Amino acid sequence: MRRTLLVLGIIVDLLFPIGARSQSPPAPRPLTVVLYPFIPEYSTVQAELKKGFQTLHPDIVVNFLDLTSNYYDSTKANYIGTTKADVYELDSVFLKEFVKKGLIKQWPPHVLLPEDQLVRNAAAGSKVDGIRYGAAHWLCGNFIFFNKTDAAFSNVKRLSDLEKVIGGSNHPAGRGLAVDLKGKSTLGEFDLETAFDHYGDWQQAHQHLSSIDPILEYDLVRLINLCDPGMCRNGDYHSNDPEIYARLFDDQKARVLLGYSEGLHPALVESAQCKQGVQCLKDSDIDVAGFPSDDNGRHQMSWVDSYVLDSASDQQRTADAAAFVEYMQSDEVYKMILLHSGVAPAYLLPAKASLYQDAEVIHAAHLYPQLKSLIEDAEVPSEVGLNDELRARGAQLDRQLSCNPSN
Repeated sequence: MRRTLLVLGIIVDLLFPIGARSQSPPAPRPLTVVLYPFIPEYSTVQAELKKGFQTLHPDIVVNFLDLTSNYYDSTKANYIGTTKADVYELDSVFLKEFVKKGLIKQWPPHVLLPEDQLVRNAAAGSKVDGIRYGAAHWLCGNFIFFNKTDAAFSNVKRLSDLEKVIGGSNHPAGRGLAVDLKGKSTLGEFDLETAFDHYGDWQQAHQHLSSIDPILEYDLVRLINLCDPGMCRNGDYHSNDPEIYARLFDDQKARVLLGYSEGLHPALVESAQCKQGVQCLKDSDIDVAGFPSDDNGRHQMSWVDSYVLDSASDQQRTADAAAFVEYMQSDEVYKMILLHSGVAPAYLLPAKASLYQDAEVIHAAHLYPQLKSLIEDAEVPSEVGLNDELRARGAQLDRQLSCNPSN
């Protein structure tokens, strides 16, 4: 018996040396991630993602960097272009710049979803020179939302059509357009969108961004005139309460909401909390159409937010980053963000095509199939310096439009 115990003791010592038995498990490896911050319920979503990923990968701890206040602002020390992280959720406005500056590198092939699993413009918008650098995650684009009983908006093809249906600058109070048309980022993007509609494609539109184009500025003035006086160029709303436009639309104090699909989230939050006696719009009451910003018709443009990999990542950091992106691309995580425990769906546009037909998603947010059909063939502009170019152009437009007393 003693000999047996002795032999067993020797075997244990060989397999599990005393030093190894006394060592603590290795500390989790840090992974620094910049999430795209402008999504509904961002703080709550971020906390849920951290907890869920840590459960699956206890050997990796995710540290999220919050760039809510300076993601796009290159005049600040810690904006997306100068922040150091392992994984960036990158707006496509920056994608070509990050590639050309050598800030990111390609993912291992297994990380990227097959292109036939993506919405078409998601695949296109995550490439530079035909090479996929981004693991596409979200799509963004402007649409018009309206009460489905207002069927005339479904046939709007040109800005003049929109003017005719709303009634131009003489529309009744509370029956106009709800949209934020204040600030340099906002106006820079609307100016680019108008250039797409007027000139037809990115190649032509880009040639008209170097200086103020009077045709495009006039289209913006026409758009402003569809708002109630003082509403859409309101600096206080823009800085302190940008969701007010969605709430006004839901309370039927504006006839049309213009903006990204996720702009419906605060409208539907308002609907869920609707006060007695107020006629609020439910999800099932709302319809959607493309937004024409010029009389030449609609040439849809969009942005694509993709996960990109820092160029300095070593083999271990790349493997950890890949695990995070694969987690984020799962249906379960997508639906957690789209349908999380809040009172209304996020209405973000996923890059993953199958989610637009998912029964659970459509039950909560019925517009997804229509939104996909409107955005899937959109062009996705990207160029070195484009973000700063649009902001400078928007700042100039903001100053010029503020000189117009009617705004």
